[in-house]
Amino acid sequence: MTSDYAVTVVIPVHQLNRPIARAVESALAAGKPGQVKALVVCHEISGDDVRKRLTELPQEHIELLEFADGIPSPAGPMNAGLKKVATRYVALLGSDDFLEAGALSQWIGQADSSRADAVVARLRTQGGMPIRSPRLRLLRTGALHPVRDRVAYRTAPLGLMRLSTVERLGLQFIGGLRTGEDMEFSLRLWFSGGRIEMGRPGGTYVVGEDAVERVTGQMLPLTEEFRALMGVVTAEWVRELRGPARHAIAVKILRVHVLSAMYRRGGTFPWTADDRAALAAAVDAIKAVAPSVERPLSVAELELLRLAETPQSSLETFSNGLSVWPSGGYRTQILTPRLWDNLRFESNFRYYGAEKFASIRR
Repeated sequence: MTSDYAVTVVIPVHQLNRPIARAVESALAAGKPGQVKALVVCHEISGDDVRKRLTELPQEHIELLEFADGIPSPAGPMNAGLKKVATRYVALLGSDDFLEAGALSQWIGQADSSRADAVVARLRTQGGMPIRSPRLRLLRTGALHPVRDRVAYRTAPLGLMRLSTVERLGLQFIGGLRTGEDMEFSLRLWFSGGRIEMGRPGGTYVVGEDAVERVTGQMLPLTEEFRALMGVVTAEWVRELRGPARHAIAVKILRVHVLSAMYRRGGTFPWTADDRAALAAAVDAIKAVAPSVERPLSVAELELLRLAETPQSSLETFSNGLSVWPSGGYRTQILTPRLWDNLRFESNFRYYGAEKFASIRR
């Protein structure tokens, strides 16, 4: 059963110091009158207290849902919100973030005309910096190709999703995770074989930068941080994908989640044996699903990979290697060891070359 609204925007909030009024106001302003319903999921906090922060907004388009599970994870409130949705489309919005005016109506028009299963939102920071994710082809037209357009790089399912597609695929956020709860949700959607569109210029999801604290910026033990990615690379649905799809997912996870976890911490981080064991286990699991995962990595990325997969080396060797990384300058961060691997879809050379060409054209 559906409502008269076209889209429900699910907005989980877990602290009263979040700019929730801004998020809700932007959601309503992102659609035409009567087109958008805002569903605010109050996670472990009082709905009455949240309502007091929304008194200046039109209450008839806002629903509050109190939810308590005792788990410090956004998965629970997001799943609870999804279960309440009865509109044709659903969108997710962080309480720290906001939408540009008219964004939702633009996405709805695009999805209606193309019969898309999802429209991927364009992203920018609150300060105005574009976030170039996914890594799109330079001369792309029409629907996104999950491999060629490197859609796996969009970890969060931000934009517009057709509710019937979400229900048909049985998509849920993974409960109990401190981070990465949206990884499997997004990847299953992108690689489902459905029609995925990139949002057209003009409608943008804005990542807030004025929050007191963003949970995603916290450093967790790597065993905990890697729980989501380990779940993905060992999942049966991933192993059933064709080789190029598995390869694309594996490269993204290795590059964005494993190697980035290393250089974000750096050589002065108090590395433990458990952290280093978690690195090696993650690399082994990724290689098991895509043995050729190393091929598009740059020389510098391969330096990190070698450190990650050798937990038996001394802590001094490991820390020193991270401290001097990258050791060969800018080119080593772009180029692969073998010339022809630079032409692979996932190579940094191909990505940054396309970005450079696009900037010249602009």
